[in-house]
Parts: sequence; structure tokens; C-alpha cells
Amino acid sequence: MSRPWFFLSDLTPLGADQKAEWQAWRLAVLIAWGTLVLALIVNATSIQLEDARSGGPTAALYPWILEGSSVVITMALVPLIMRFGLWAPLESGRWLSALPWHIGGLLTYNILHVIGMVALRKLAWWAWYDGPYVFFGHVWLELVYELRKDAFTYMLHQLILIGTLALARSRLELAAARDTAREGQRLTLKSGGRVIRVEAALFSHAQARGNYVEIHFTTGQHLVRMTLAQLADQLAEARIPAVRCHRSWLVHTGRIREILPTGEGDARVRLDDDVEIPASRRYRERLQAA
Repeated sequence: MSRPWFFLSDLTPLGADQKAEWQAWRLAVLIAWGTLVLALIVNATSIQLEDARSGGPTAALYPWILEGSSVVITMALVPLIMRFGLWAPLESGRWLSALPWHIGGLLTYNILHVIGMVALRKLAWWAWYDGPYVFFGHVWLELVYELRKDAFTYMLHQLILIGTLALARSRLELAAARDTAREGQRLTLKSGGRVIRVEAALFSHAQARGNYVEIHFTTGQHLVRMTLAQLADQLAEARIPAVRCHRSWLVHTGRIREILPTGEGDARVRLDDDVEIPASRRYRERLQAA
């Protein structure tokens, strides 16, 4: 597990990985707050619209107090929920050991949420209504009802955190790959669960294949999970002259032997090993300029 959340602060010296986690946590909190505000607006106005459709009196403050008290307390607890997710990550290979901690985290969140929500409602009822607010009717039914909702909210927030962490780590990997290309003149490629590093100067051409790119080197080829744009970024960092000749093709300009027009505005690019690849009219000027 990572270090406990209470050690994470802006005053703590952090490495690149920990800074990325910290930024992912902040983004996750902002996204969660945004979804909570949106839920408040939708739920409160839905209650008002249902009252209007049924022909009864439309309560002005009641739905906003009812839903808002829950949202305010949840928003206050979201940073703690997210930090707890950093400490006990629900990720591949670790989620089983983290699960008991999250069951405890869910129950703690549920208790704090209900206590805080009821306290706010009692305060609001005292300020705007004549009678006291009574939360518990059938105690166990009410608790199960709130726990069910809180379980969904808790897991949604953990999923948001997992998503922002994945995004942050992907950005870190891309930055590290660019650094390797710039400093070591090597491309960093992911293929079949392996990380492969290949001399950038060996690059010949590449073709996009869905979510993958088939990269051809003078020594062989690799099918890797990346985009042509990401490959082009690494090649640029390694100072390899490569350009798009087609929306699905990237080519090392130093390996072009000739450009053969097709008579329709498009062309074929013949490389120094006699391989031919397509060139579309959209990229032809850029190709010839290179």
C-alpha cells in the first residue's frame, strides 16, 4: 500500500509518481464534487416537478434542504474517501487485500454521512419549519436504505479515482518515453505486456491498426499499443525525421527512395528496401517538403 493519506500534503517532498497521484487525487475530488452538484440539481428539481405534475403545492426549500444536506456532507467527506483510495488502491493484484479496508471505509462513511446529514436537516428544520425533523421511522429500513445509496456513491468515487490515476500514470509513461527518446535515442514500446526499447535510428515506417500501431524497423517489426501521434512524438524527441504520408501511415523520410504519383492526386512511396506504402493527397505536400 502507499503511504497513509495523512502524510500526503503540499509540504511533503514527493517524487514524480507521488506528485502524479496527488494531482490525480485533486482531479478526482473536483470531478466528484461536480457530479454531486449535478445530482443535487437534478434530484431537487425532479421533486419540485413531480409536485407540480401531481397538482399539489410545490415546496420551494424542502427538496433543496433534503437533497442538499446529503450532498454537503458527502462533498466534505469526498477528499477523505479519495485519499483513503490512494492508501488502499483497488487495482489489479492488490484489490483483494484492500477490499476489507474499503468495507470498513464504506461503513465509516455511511455513519458520518447519516449523522452529518441528519444534523444539518435538524438545523434547517429549526430555522425554517415549525416542527422538529424526524429521520428515523423504521430504523433498520432507513439505515439499509442509506447504506445502499452510500455504497453506490462510495464505489463511484473510487472508480473516479481509479480513472484519474490511470490517466496520470499514462501521462507519466509518455513523458518517460519522450525522455528516453531524447536522451538515449531509443523508442519505448509496449507489446504483449512487455516493454521494448529499440534504437530510434532503426525506424523505417509504421501503420495504424485500430488501437495498435505496427512499427517496422530495419531489424524487424512490432505490434504495439499506442497511436501514430505518440510514436511521432518519440521520434521527434530522438531527432528522427518522420512525417505522416497518410492518416494511417508514418514514414522515415531518410528511407524514401522515390515518390510515385498514382494519377489521382495520391501517390505511392517507395522505400530503400523496395517496400511501397500509400501517400494521400492530404499529406503529399508535407511529404515532398520533408
